[in-house]
Amino acid sequence: MIQRSLLSTSLHRCCRQQRHQQLIVSSKFSSSASDEPPEDSATIIQGPSLLTMTGVHRPSPSLFQLPGLRSLPFWTAPESSAQNRKHRVAFKDPLVTTAVEYVESNYESIRSEYFASVLGQGRETDLDSGKVLKPLEPDYDVSTKGGEHADDALHSGNWDWHSYVLNGRKNEKFKERCPKTAEVIDTLEKEGLLFGTPFGFCFFSTLHGNSSIQAHSGPMNLRLRMHLPLVVPPKKDNAQSSSRPTTGIRVADQVREWHEGKAVILDDSYVHEVWNDANSPRVLLLLDLWHPDVQMEEKQKISTMFSYAKEKGWIGQAKKQ
Repeated sequence: MIQRSLLSTSLHRCCRQQRHQQLIVSSKFSSSASDEPPEDSATIIQGPSLLTMTGVHRPSPSLFQLPGLRSLPFWTAPESSAQNRKHRVAFKDPLVTTAVEYVESNYESIRSEYFASVLGQGRETDLDSGKVLKPLEPDYDVSTKGGEHADDALHSGNWDWHSYVLNGRKNEKFKERCPKTAEVIDTLEKEGLLFGTPFGFCFFSTLHGNSSIQAHSGPMNLRLRMHLPLVVPPKKDNAQSSSRPTTGIRVADQVREWHEGKAVILDDSYVHEVWNDANSPRVLLLLDLWHPDVQMEEKQKISTMFSYAKEKGWIGQAKKQ
């Protein structure tokens, strides 16, 4: 069980606070007078003009913006500062800290399930026993309309997803093959930490060698994204002379490397890019958390709004034409 007393106190404080904000979204989600959204959904308004394309890095979500949320490119300190840092998580935020510590405490189990379910490196070797299962197949299709990465130009090389949560929907086959990983995610969900909308994800992210994901920004600032590195390739011999690490991520103007078993929290509403210049894969468990500043009432109304938009076909799994 996650530290329940800490979570209960934090969630109770969020419920006491009353902050009335509007969700700024693209006008593509505007409704006609004869087709009004549910009364308990978030207010939808046309977004104002924004100053962009400057040398200053700020959140720039492509679809939704909730005003007033704290923002930083990374919410976890770099591992290189481990000896000198006072706090690992930004603002000493108790909800983010709890999520990080809980997921990291299950690192060994999660990593073992990845090797068994995705790579097929289980302990059973007798093919006639019926216990040797076929490895899970990648399940993300970049030709999906409305997908966050449904732009072929973003990808170079190979990037595989093995998802437990894909666009807010759970994959029961993943749960059967990776029960401990699923249990960890389900616990976060029960505690109100997992980002449970059609824009929520949790998957094993395998970025193969000599592959990259070009600079882009996420669709909203309502979530924080966690990376739990499971496999990090060794550095190349010439990495010291290179302008960037062999395998890494840039968010805004900050560059980080991954360290196995050490979670990284980032705000993907900033422009970010990922690369793996090594010859072997980089693997991590990626999962989305609610931004800790989004309050309970807001979560409920935002979720209702997303459900309405999904029913209308504005977001979903339709193929690109």
